[in-house]
Amino acid sequence: MLQRLEAQQLQMLKFWFAPLLSGLIAWLLLLGIGETPFTRASGLAVVIIGVAASLRRMGSWIAVIGSLTLALSPVFWSQTGGGEGSPATIVIAILAAVISVLLVVAISRRPSVAIGIGIIIFAGLFWSQIGTERSLRLTSFVIAWLMFLLVDMLLLTNPRPDDQNAPLLLLGNGVKRADGSQDAQPYHTFGILLLLGLGILNDPLLTLLAPAVVLALNLSKTKLPVWYWLGIGLVFGMGIQGIFTTYFGQQAHLLNIASWRDGARWGNMVVIIYQQFSIVGIILGILGLARLARWYPPLGTTLMLAFAAYWIFGLVYYGNTRDVLLLPAYVIFVIWISYAVMALSEWFSKSFQQQTQIGRFIPIVAYAILPSLLLINILR
Repeated sequence: MLQRLEAQQLQMLKFWFAPLLSGLIAWLLLLGIGETPFTRASGLAVVIIGVAASLRRMGSWIAVIGSLTLALSPVFWSQTGGGEGSPATIVIAILAAVISVLLVVAISRRPSVAIGIGIIIFAGLFWSQIGTERSLRLTSFVIAWLMFLLVDMLLLTNPRPDDQNAPLLLLGNGVKRADGSQDAQPYHTFGILLLLGLGILNDPLLTLLAPAVVLALNLSKTKLPVWYWLGIGLVFGMGIQGIFTTYFGQQAHLLNIASWRDGARWGNMVVIIYQQFSIVGIILGILGLARLARWYPPLGTTLMLAFAAYWIFGLVYYGNTRDVLLLPAYVIFVIWISYAVMALSEWFSKSFQQQTQIGRFIPIVAYAILPSLLLINILR
């Protein structure tokens, strides 16, 4: 039992080292170069940790580079600067959340329950510190960790039979099926429900993820109770009402449904992605989507459906905040870019038969150029 516990701890440490390193680097950049208040920089760093966790299954360095690519993208970096926050309050609350999680783990030995409590405490803290509706920072937090849960769940429940590096269970005691798959764990299902509820209360636009989330839960092949689906339906019902009130009511003049047929709008959407990740990023993103849809169809289909929902919104919405509201699409695009780099890394390692490690790192080193260029633009 002790050996198993130690193995799980080493597994957790190995998995979370890269995301935590990404968060630390982003935090230092936000505080130093971005001159961001401590409170906001800490919150944004937690967002980057979530994005890196979504990419961690693709490799440690890819997770670090990919998450920093998002952190240094123009829209995400636009959240830097501003007035001072109240660091004492947020530090005390974060410590309280961490202590609560550790106590629950020690008493109940149920990490999934502890993670759920941690999400509730930190999310409540995040919201209380922001104090405004439709906060981009809260949306960033929700989408980053929601993507982590969806990616982790789908890779765990739908592994490739020939995958020698099959995803490992981070929390809980899952039972493998004959095909190597496992059921979604409580930290997946409860986390998805909690984050969706929080996110949609903050900004109903997250309801655009409804088809993708429902598809992912079904593709997980996990039997969920009726009350869970009722909860999902209730959350999405509130979101639909909020969309009609906000975007078909208060902002109806900023919508033009017929614009989805306008070729110029499609070109403009491509320009928006180009402004965030350059032409190289666009090429890698398309390649990553193609490879992901082929090798991991459940995950590829889910992310493509989520991206399509925000793409359509971008086509028909004419508000000044459109670029910012498309942040979930940018997170998904970073996942595609990173997967393309992983695929190229594997291909290069097979091509360099005598020096497989050198071949594996060539695409990864080249990938590091992208956030480096973004950082140079910021410094200028």
